[in-house]
Amino acid sequence: MRYLAAQEAVSDWANPAAYCPARFADGTLRSAQARHAVRLMASRLAIDIAQPTLSRCDGIDSLDVDTDSLAAMAAAEDQVGFAMEVFAARSFGHATLDISDRHKTTSQRLISLSGAEDNRAKTYDVTQLLANPNTIVDSATGLYAPTDAVLEMNCARSEIAAVAASSTSSNASTKSQTTSDDHSDDSREQSLGMLASMIADRVDLALDWGYPAFDEALFA
Repeated sequence: MRYLAAQEAVSDWANPAAYCPARFADGTLRSAQARHAVRLMASRLAIDIAQPTLSRCDGIDSLDVDTDSLAAMAAAEDQVGFAMEVFAARSFGHATLDISDRHKTTSQRLISLSGAEDNRAKTYDVTQLLANPNTIVDSATGLYAPTDAVLEMNCARSEIAAVAASSTSSNASTKSQTTSDDHSDDSREQSLGMLASMIADRVDLALDWGYPAFDEALFA
């Protein structure tokens, strides 16, 4: 019963993220938290379940989100993609070139959808990360956590903040490329649903890698 309830909680929390912009952060994080709970229960019950996989915005042609917010999300994906590439080259943590590529592909897709000038740095200072490849203090919480997990969580936090900025910018003058000006509620909800699922992937992966799953850490 608890396993089934946890499965239902994944969608129960994902829906508010899509339909209620004010609850986007809460719904996205709770949905990822529920995914993690399902995975832990499945392990205890010897149920085979897929491991977390980062989505890449495949098949998305437009997003009803403003240009600046999409560009900010693209930058977050690009930065973590670079860090994962560096870590993979040194066999640090759980980083792989596939994970790096998924972040970079997502970044490229988001910047293309935004229609914004591409100001991504492409290379980033990883001195602190290389000095602390195993665990690092999460600046958002002050807690020690696996470095690769903190990278994924910080990416998710940046993206949630970008979506929140979009949700409160009702007078934004520019919108994502190929999206018409007369946005329907359905278009907005569909976009938020896709982004919530994508961001939850990052949180889910961070939790799987050892990021603290309790509320005080997730909702810092």
